[in-house]
Amino acid sequence: MQTASPMPELTNALLDAKAFPAKLLYQFSDLTAEDQRELAKLWPRIPLERRRNLLKDLTELADSDNLMDFTAVGRTALNDEDTDVVCGGIDLLFSAEDKKLIPVFLKLLKDRERSEFIRASAANALGPYVFLGEMEELRPEILQEMEEDLLNAYTQDPSGLVQRRALESLGYSSREEVPALLRKAIDHPTPQWVESALFAMAKSADEQWEADVMEHLDDPNQDVRLQAILAAGSLNLSKARKPLLKLLSPKEDNDLRKEAIWALSQIGGEGVMEAFLRLQERSQDDEELNLLEEALDTLNFTNDSGLYELMDYNAEEGGHMHAEDDSEDEDPEGPDYDEWEEYLDEDGEPRDDEEDEEAAYFDNEDLEDDFAEDEF
Repeated sequence: MQTASPMPELTNALLDAKAFPAKLLYQFSDLTAEDQRELAKLWPRIPLERRRNLLKDLTELADSDNLMDFTAVGRTALNDEDTDVVCGGIDLLFSAEDKKLIPVFLKLLKDRERSEFIRASAANALGPYVFLGEMEELRPEILQEMEEDLLNAYTQDPSGLVQRRALESLGYSSREEVPALLRKAIDHPTPQWVESALFAMAKSADEQWEADVMEHLDDPNQDVRLQAILAAGSLNLSKARKPLLKLLSPKEDNDLRKEAIWALSQIGGEGVMEAFLRLQERSQDDEELNLLEEALDTLNFTNDSGLYELMDYNAEEGGHMHAEDDSEDEDPEGPDYDEWEEYLDEDGEPRDDEEDEEAAYFDNEDLEDDFAEDEF
């Protein structure tokens, strides 16, 4: 039995001066080819602000529900004349993993007549496809074309924003040119370049960047610091465990705490589980409690994976299984929770008085063309 098209109802709502009903957003998912053609014909008649807001709302919905497929709307938006709408369309398509989008994004990246924001968004959207190429899920010549165009954008595009987004997507690449570009960016005097370098390092799965990441875990620029925390987790840097555990202090910035929780769930090891459980006992923030629940699930997987890898290694070597070797970690036992307890009052809440700050252990010191399927 054929399902009735949602387009008549969507058309009336999109052209109505009244606020667009949020309950209708779900009907944009999994549009048929005929529905997409109807939407494309309707699109220019939709008021600009509604087009912009529609893409933002659909992107948020897609982020919260991975069963939603708004590819048809995203592809329609790519043909818009408004920069914000095109960028919104690219954002909506970011997780589509549709190989036929690669030439579309490459065309937008190379079109100097388009806004730098569109070119930067296209460069950003190519990152996941570079990753697919590195995983040998794309033909080698397609990966090479993407890498060449991203390298050209890095060296020739007049926009620093486009250059940085191209570098970030190249973080997935094993091209021999990339490490030198990352070293240059990490030493750049502009914080935005350092951010991009750390972002790319996080995607590289290469522990050669350990020292650079560790150096920026206490960077005075918070955006740089957040990227360093992200990189430490993505690269599973055990040496980052102690400074990241310190960031769980109730005194620390909320954004830093959230990134530290997620990074520690990816690193795992001594003291992390205990820290998460203690935080769960004391936190009254629903968002943080949800984050901790997800982080504990990830941590269990991380710790189990590490154990299995260790067992496999020792089986191959004919040796015995040993506990994780943290000999280079200055604090293998994890934080001194007794000192953390001294920082908390009898109700488990942070003390308000400034003079007790030194008693806390957790104290921080210092982003169209159609191509045949068989091309991919």
